[in-house]
Amino acid sequence: MSQETQRVAVVTGATSGIGLAVARKLAGQGYDLVVNARNPERLHEVTTELKAFSGQVIAVAGDASRFEVIAECVDRAVAELGDIPTVGVVNAGRGLPGTVMTSDESQWAELFETNVLGALRQMRTLAGAMLAQAQADRSARAFDLVILGSNVGRNVSPFNSVYGATKFAVYGAAEGLRRELGPQGIRVSLVEPGVVGTSFQANAGYDEDWFTKLSSEIGPILSPEDIADLVHFVVSRPAHVHLDNISIRPTRQSYP
Repeated sequence: MSQETQRVAVVTGATSGIGLAVARKLAGQGYDLVVNARNPERLHEVTTELKAFSGQVIAVAGDASRFEVIAECVDRAVAELGDIPTVGVVNAGRGLPGTVMTSDESQWAELFETNVLGALRQMRTLAGAMLAQAQADRSARAFDLVILGSNVGRNVSPFNSVYGATKFAVYGAAEGLRRELGPQGIRVSLVEPGVVGTSFQANAGYDEDWFTKLSSEIGPILSPEDIADLVHFVVSRPAHVHLDNISIRPTRQSYP
């Protein structure tokens, strides 16, 4: 059995969009999975689907921005799959349309709690689970933390600046963590997608007509499967090869 098919991955936000596509991709490559999302009914449906692939699948329902939920993902991987996660995909998050002047101020605290503090808690817990073994194991085994950012976390968006501010914070934290953990044998990779066609925009309250017009202007836009293919490529490189910061856009999307 190859090194790749022996790996355990934790994927948060795994019941829709990019998270679901990543879970499907890794399951199809033989990974054992711990999948997380808030909705237990939908999580059960996804887990049943993923079990049709060759690997094992464990479901952990709950808010991944909470330490105890992401810690449960790690603990159950060890207890039920027999290994620490060597792949962690930090994906759970939410959006918010508008600028500092036009966005819904009542949602700011929850946005930063989920996208920034939640991401930090996921990074810390998943990296902490890998650290001791990565330090002890200087062989060809790979350890990967993949963080989903956004290209508005590197380029200031004129229409989405508050959400973008959360992704600027994620970029800074991910880069700092890369510099801290790379010498310890853990690859921290930030993936920053452009416009992707998922339910993310509708769930966050973005104007449907605006998004349809934007998609028509710059399309074809990215699919969740495009991002999943990239995530798999990143984590399937030999352990000494690290793709640490990747922007992926539709070809016709010039900015942001």
